[in-house]
Amino acid sequence: MIWEVHHIRERMQQAGVGMRDAMALLHMTLGDQEEFTGPLPEGMFEGLHSLMDRTVRGARIERFRPSRGRSPFHVFEILASEGQALGHLNMIYLRKPLPCYYLVYVEVLAPFRRQGLGSRILEAYKLFLETKGCLGLLDNIIPPGDPTFHIYTRLGYRPVEEIIGMQAMLRDNHYMVWIPASLRGIDMGERLLKLLFNLQRKRAVIDMKDNESMVERTIDEFRSVYRALTSMFQEELSQGTSTPLMRFMFTKFTTKLLGFRRRISTLLGYTGGESLEQIKIGEAVGQLAAQPWSLWGPRESRVEIMDPSAPDLPEWLNTDPTGFIEGLPLYRRPYLSRETWENWAGAADRISIGDLLLWGFDPTRLREWEFGGERYVFERSWPRFETHLRQRAQWLREIDQQASSMRFQGARLGVNPPLAFLSHRGNLYILRRKLEGIHLEEALDQLNGAPHLLHMNAMARIDRSILGVTRSVREWLASTAPPEMRAEA
Repeated sequence: MIWEVHHIRERMQQAGVGMRDAMALLHMTLGDQEEFTGPLPEGMFEGLHSLMDRTVRGARIERFRPSRGRSPFHVFEILASEGQALGHLNMIYLRKPLPCYYLVYVEVLAPFRRQGLGSRILEAYKLFLETKGCLGLLDNIIPPGDPTFHIYTRLGYRPVEEIIGMQAMLRDNHYMVWIPASLRGIDMGERLLKLLFNLQRKRAVIDMKDNESMVERTIDEFRSVYRALTSMFQEELSQGTSTPLMRFMFTKFTTKLLGFRRRISTLLGYTGGESLEQIKIGEAVGQLAAQPWSLWGPRESRVEIMDPSAPDLPEWLNTDPTGFIEGLPLYRRPYLSRETWENWAGAADRISIGDLLLWGFDPTRLREWEFGGERYVFERSWPRFETHLRQRAQWLREIDQQASSMRFQGARLGVNPPLAFLSHRGNLYILRRKLEGIHLEEALDQLNGAPHLLHMNAMARIDRSILGVTRSVREWLASTAPPEMRAEA
């Protein structure tokens, strides 16, 4: 395995993979292992970090006007010396009642973050506003607990409430304004309020256009990463051979692609899900055996019991969590038919990348375990998410007692926090009790699709009742969740 990892850099050089695509590939396929550290030897990235530093230092920022008929946005792009985009800032011009540019979105490609590029593009934007004599408006969506939450305050932005006072129509927003020297000292309260009112009316359309732009950029990135992967492993693909690391990287690419497909279906106004079909997965890749879990990283396991009611774990599970858990039967997931589940539950090693694409998700991520007369579920995650998962577990424990005493249209809310965390070979496993019940999506599908339930559902409107309860629960969770958890509620 170590030999394979050390040769990835050599493979990228031989395939002529550029700096931007190399970093995007590594981040997409290997980046869940704590930002390229931990389970992967540093030698794999020898020379890449210094090359990235040179790329960042040589980056320039250019502005592009809206393309006629394509996008309404003015764009700042951070360009590497080779002309590849490392980041961008979208803004839209609002003419009345005050000249203003609204900052729609700013992003730096994940591998190039924490290098100062975000601050550079925001400084360039501020200089542009000063030169034009225009206000700068933005909606600060950064969570308060994020280290970058105060970046706009440090750049001189002010909450609009300091100028126009609290406004009911803005209660769900965190608008901030930057005022150029040419407009300071004038009374702009009424005009700023009208400007914000006009912006609020246009927000849905602006956000929809930004979603379209984001999807287009992300599809381009997926396409570039796929080309890089197939170039790197062209010899193996043509010969029908493979290595564990090769299968792992293609599997990670596939699961990231499937996750993106699920997310864009919820985007405001986005209807172009079929455009993902632009990314054609070749037959040779589809036939590869899926390798969804890491085989690299420290051999020593780390087990932490989070709940005193957790079972005493057997010695084999403590010493080799990856081998033990990945050998368990698959958990029966919604949309995995009983026949499919019975065929694959004990034969996960035969699942191919083509199967993942057919099903639309990775069924190996959840495993069932029966022990001591009780049933449990293991969920596979990644070290990069451990801090967040611990925060969520703590929050669930805090609301457990309050939740058990509440009723939502007669329904009781139960909490199922983690019993244990197990870390091994670059994988993170979460142990929970298996709850008897039916998933929301599966229940709705059966109510609206099973012949023996259709008439009953039409008469009693059970699906509407279920959705009403779910909505009430989510509203309550959102009201009690800390800021960093509200998006999950």
